[in-house]
Amino acid sequence: MESKLKRLLTPPFIILAAVLLWFWEWLWEPLERVMAKIGQWPVLRLVEAWIGRAPRYVALTCFLIPGAVLLPFKLIGLYFLAHGAPLLGVGTFLTAKVVGTALVARIFALTKRQLMEIAWFARGYAGVVRFKTYVFDTLHQHPVYLRTRGMLLALRLRVQGIRRGLFFHSMRRWRAVYRLSRRRGRLTCF
Repeated sequence: MESKLKRLLTPPFIILAAVLLWFWEWLWEPLERVMAKIGQWPVLRLVEAWIGRAPRYVALTCFLIPGAVLLPFKLIGLYFLAHGAPLLGVGTFLTAKVVGTALVARIFALTKRQLMEIAWFARGYAGVVRFKTYVFDTLHQHPVYLRTRGMLLALRLRVQGIRRGLFFHSMRRWRAVYRLSRRRGRLTCF
């Protein structure tokens, strides 16, 4: 009975975890780069330098603050969803999620060395990385994922071909209009 239940419930939870982790990974690196650019502003550069030199428990506090500050905004988004304003609710929730992910990604990049000095944090981080690796390895072997990935790759190549064709055609037409305009001494499309 237990093995049947496990076999029944494991795939949906793995797929759900993979979607959540994929979303997190998809946002993490680009937002970290954006926040690094923003962090080059003079005042923020000083704050980042202070956070980078902070002791480990101060670094942990700095790491936890964005989640605590943005939690009310996520709850407001859920409130809007529950009270018949789905666009406002989803928009508020996703904005809070993206801003929170950006802040956490940047602060984690600044404080990772100090955070790994805390034993329970290092164990938790290793567990999350192991779980993420397991989920992605399982997902990458799933036949539906492989088929979907192949279809998305084919679609991406087709769209790139269409965009290149449209771009080439547009540039050729623009050059023809430009040459004709130069011959006539005025812009011909107006």
